[in-house]
Amino acid sequence: MIDVEGLLTAAYGNDFIRYVLAVSESEDLHGITERANQTVLNTLASLALSSVNTGSIDASVLAVTKLSQYMPGEGTSLVQYLRKLSGGDLSLDNVETDDAVFAALVAVTRDIWPVYLIPPPGNQRGAGFFMSNPAGVIQHPKSKDLGRSFMEDPSLSKLFPKDDSREQDAPIPLMESSEWVVNSGYGGTRQIVGVITGLIFDARLRVQLGGQKLTFEGLTASLRDSLNALRSLANGQVVDVPAIIGLSGINLAQDQEIQFTDGTLRGVRPPERGILLNGFGECGAVYETTYPLRILHIFNLEPGGVNWAKPFDKYRARIEEAVRSFEYSLEKVRLALLLCSDGDDLLAPKQESRLILDPTNMGGTTQWSVSEHTPTNTELAPSKFQEVVATYDVIRKKHPESLNIAMKRILSAASSRRDSNDALIDSLIAWENMFGTRTETTFRVTASLAKILEGDSGKRLELQKELNKLYAVRSAMVHGAKEPDPDTAARNRKRVISVAIDGLRCLYRERPELLIMSPEDRSKTVLLEG
Repeated sequence: MIDVEGLLTAAYGNDFIRYVLAVSESEDLHGITERANQTVLNTLASLALSSVNTGSIDASVLAVTKLSQYMPGEGTSLVQYLRKLSGGDLSLDNVETDDAVFAALVAVTRDIWPVYLIPPPGNQRGAGFFMSNPAGVIQHPKSKDLGRSFMEDPSLSKLFPKDDSREQDAPIPLMESSEWVVNSGYGGTRQIVGVITGLIFDARLRVQLGGQKLTFEGLTASLRDSLNALRSLANGQVVDVPAIIGLSGINLAQDQEIQFTDGTLRGVRPPERGILLNGFGECGAVYETTYPLRILHIFNLEPGGVNWAKPFDKYRARIEEAVRSFEYSLEKVRLALLLCSDGDDLLAPKQESRLILDPTNMGGTTQWSVSEHTPTNTELAPSKFQEVVATYDVIRKKHPESLNIAMKRILSAASSRRDSNDALIDSLIAWENMFGTRTETTFRVTASLAKILEGDSGKRLELQKELNKLYAVRSAMVHGAKEPDPDTAARNRKRVISVAIDGLRCLYRERPELLIMSPEDRSKTVLLEG
């Protein structure tokens, strides 16, 4: 016998079931199938069984497509009709506006928005399966008005340059397309229907990112923000769009947050695991910031004409610089956390996933880590919050490009390397980037580190000898010697990472005057002073 109640909640989630069956938040869902409208239950169960039987994402897409389908005889979509059968209220607040595009968008959204309450299938990364379903938009009677007003808008029309082959009075096809080069690195072919569907889902993500429950009123408010962002992008402007990064290596409670100059480090909200971060259980914190999005170029692709890849190659350097600059800011936050580690409990944040709420790309721009290692999440105590912010402020203001390699390598060693010997090599490169020279590298580096890390002159030589031995391990491996046994390698790893962290911490906190120097001048100054 089929457990209908369990089937429906598993397929659609509690929020969707409450909405369609018109069940209030205070009412228990247990036993709801015994008192719900049987036509509604049978319709939902039929679609849910299709998903269960096939085990395919296609079935989930089919369910969402069917539910968002417009029913001319009822004057609304199937999902809203099912709510009506359940005795639910469909009288949503009217949105007063002189914006023709926004008015048409709201009219379409009013009928299809409940399908966005359905969580994506567990085997689906991010929220992309919704984006393959523009059926609710295409079939809606307001779709033609939406397409026409879109192309009559002075700003939005720039996104789809007019095709000379199309007759002047011909209706605007929702499938009309153009090519976009975007500095997020995720450009390509865009169609009007995809952009419209993407706008609605972008608004849905903005609501989710704000930690709010999805409602029609909240969705339309965010939809206005999404549309305004797209208009600015169409006019060639840079728009700071919301972005979140899922981090492993540290752990914050859901209600904890740390304010940085460029963003907020906080705990992971429950909905983000399944929708924004794809259920990545290892993510212990989220860094919420913005991405400076810009459309670099828009063009029509002519059959047999210009090489499709050529315009993208032309802007490749600008795309890479935009992405690099974004990651550079994140690395400074990660480094600040790492330098606030205590002992062996490293605060070693690693980027596991990223979502940029990009209105030019259906479902936003998503990215997942493919590295070999995920660090253990270390609890970030509230007593550390102020120290982390202070350290970040110093790094943000005084970090020199000459220490970029040290920053990248120590972050890699502490958070991304599974192999201890690889972590050792990364850490020693960080040492060299702090105090390296073209000659006498080993001595200059180890002596400089010993000098700034050991205040007791009597113990300084002892520390220099220890660091020299660790350097020799790398040299031996590079020249073909047998690698250390696993226990020794693990001890070496821990020590070289600790020294690199201590060295960088000393430079930022105690010796900031050395930051502006080159590694060679830095070591020379340290060794000759006093």
